[in-house]
Amino acid sequence: MKSMYLSALFLICACAAYRDDMQMEEPQEAVIRLGLQFVYDKNFSEQALFEVNGSFNAYFSALTTAAQEFFRQHEDPAIRLTLVGSSKLEEEDIVTNTTTEDNRLNASETLNKLETIITWNKTFNGSADVVFLVTGKKLYITESWRTGEWYGLAYPRSICYGYASVGIIHDDGANFNGVRLTALQIGLLLGARKDNGRWGECPEEEEKYLTSSSTGGVKPYLSDCSKASVRDFYYRVKDDDDRLCWNDIPKPALEENIGFPENFYKRFNCDHCHVSEHFRNNTEKGKQINCSLSTINRNIYHWPSTTTDSWHRAAWRRNRWWYKRH
Repeated sequence: MKSMYLSALFLICACAAYRDDMQMEEPQEAVIRLGLQFVYDKNFSEQALFEVNGSFNAYFSALTTAAQEFFRQHEDPAIRLTLVGSSKLEEEDIVTNTTTEDNRLNASETLNKLETIITWNKTFNGSADVVFLVTGKKLYITESWRTGEWYGLAYPRSICYGYASVGIIHDDGANFNGVRLTALQIGLLLGARKDNGRWGECPEEEEKYLTSSSTGGVKPYLSDCSKASVRDFYYRVKDDDDRLCWNDIPKPALEENIGFPENFYKRFNCDHCHVSEHFRNNTEKGKQINCSLSTINRNIYHWPSTTTDSWHRAAWRRNRWWYKRH
């Protein structure tokens, strides 16, 4: 009887130990965590509307959250973006010397110069995996007719090269118009292939996904083919002695969660209508927005009760369409 008791006890202990080992060996969730730093030029800071305590961190935090939303359907691996900081560009000459005659920024030339600065300048945030130059100028981006390569965006699959990978976006500091290009370049850095039907890329889709064009397509997510290429890239990197070429533990620049652009606007009692009105009125460049002085009253229904007139019907449809999108 004693031997049977000891045998049963041994089996229980063995099963418990095996269960603990299995729990320890359970694969962790596949997640790519990237720290983003934004370096903005003079043209951006002169027209930006939302500076908080002498910093644009809150604005860029909302922009980062919006860019991450483009990957919400990407689960293996999941992609998480964190703002780790923002600062003014000290080497302003890399912008002035690469501006075209029509006042656009030659993105390809500027990126090359930015990469050199990042490589030798160790003062940048150590948590930064990607450094984006944010310019208030429109971008001049070219495409090779032979290969379909885009010149002026982050280099594909370059997250594992250099001190920090670099990208470039245009943003006016008010409308978050750099979100899509931020998401596109994050995808490229992580191995997302273009949906252009070229050799080595994904088939060209009728639905214009994120990597279908250098402007970020229409659909706010990656195609299945492009998702698969990110997955392949991730596991190739991870299987290399299990060492990642990104920090994976970015330190947030802000403790507070700013949320999406919509949440950001609400902090100023604003919305996109107020921002549009501010620009439409040709308000002095760089002057901080004051939504309390706006002529917009969102509590009043501005449209007439009758819909017999064709102009009123069209206006009503435009109104419905705008509010659904915002």
